[in-house]
Amino acid sequence: EREAGVSENEEPQALSSSVTRCIESLHSPNPRQRSQAASELGELRVKEAVPQLIDVLKEDVNTYVRSAAAESLGHIGDQTATFPLVDALRDSSSFVRRAAAIALGQLQAKEAQVALIHALDDPNLYVRRAAINAIGKLGIHDLGRVLLAKLESRDPRMRRTVITALRRLKTREAISPMVAMLEEYVTEPHPRDLPVVKALVIALGDLKAKEAAPVLLAVLQGYVGSRSLAAAALGQIGASSACPALTEALKDPSTSLRMAALKSIGHLTCKQSVATIREFLSSADPRLRRSAATTLGHLNDRASLPLLLEIIKNDPSPLVRPVAIDAIALMGDSSVLESLLPLVDDTNAYVRASLAYALCTLDDGSAETRKALQRLTRDAVAHVATAAQESLKNAENREREPESGPACTIENRRESSWLRRLLRRD
Repeated sequence: EREAGVSENEEPQALSSSVTRCIESLHSPNPRQRSQAASELGELRVKEAVPQLIDVLKEDVNTYVRSAAAESLGHIGDQTATFPLVDALRDSSSFVRRAAAIALGQLQAKEAQVALIHALDDPNLYVRRAAINAIGKLGIHDLGRVLLAKLESRDPRMRRTVITALRRLKTREAISPMVAMLEEYVTEPHPRDLPVVKALVIALGDLKAKEAAPVLLAVLQGYVGSRSLAAAALGQIGASSACPALTEALKDPSTSLRMAALKSIGHLTCKQSVATIREFLSSADPRLRRSAATTLGHLNDRASLPLLLEIIKNDPSPLVRPVAIDAIALMGDSSVLESLLPLVDDTNAYVRASLAYALCTLDDGSAETRKALQRLTRDAVAHVATAAQESLKNAENREREPESGPACTIENRRESSWLRRLLRRD
């Protein structure tokens, strides 16, 4: 290792040297070099550089250097930068003011709320939008009322920004005007309005606005570009009246729409859709097979158990098989344990990790099930062993305290698992 010039001890020194050079470059006579150094310190999230970056934000004569310093302070996330950034909202350059507003949003700096409200009247559109975005990230519910009037803006960029901020602040007072606005867009659709329509659909779904069901159904059935989002939103708000339209959407050639419809059908427990959903288990698209398997699990369609077991054994996709195990676990039928136990030797680590959760969920108290879990806790793959350890601990806790309720649910599994992250990319 010494001959190669690489060692575990030398790596941190190299990083420290690089950071030192960046900090020194903040004083370079070349503004481009100062700007680049500020940006790199932000990308590296060097907390030690915060005092120097604050000095640059306050004193550098170059607009772009000050702007880069503000951006980096936002990336680093040190709260000591809050008040210098508040002061920067009064900078002579709109670039700096915008960067400062964005940074304050990243810091979620509640102390900046008054300054950000004042920034809503900034003469520059981009600064105003950045201030609205930042206010939306502060998590102060009452600030939603401050933004409500901004919904009346005719500028689609401003509208979209306000809608997103109101969604983040969970401002239910915004639901009625948002519904009215979406109805207007559906009545007179235009391609330029699509970004605003998308923002409205997402917001109404996140706000679980049941009163939006009729207009969301209209979007689902005819607003090209937003139908998948509408399908998802209908599931979020619990609109069971949407079941027929969602089932009809399963015939659409759009894969994203069918996937969104499948997910919402599962949330809404649209039992009438079961036969159609089973057909997707043989789809050529592995994403649709996964979505169908999960939906059948939520619908507790035990008639599909043989199909799911076949998928677990023979599906060519390494990511479909573990989801089929999850689906079976959702159904809670311990009669399939005999078919699942041999998977402890499966070569697919995702399958073994899903098996660990399934064994905990379906635990029948048998020695075979407990032995399989114990074996998985010693798995060579870290995330499999972690899943098994967590499941075994939950199973043992449930044995000691039976009335504590189910601890081993698919929904409670760690969201940081590799499989969860991979599936979210689709």
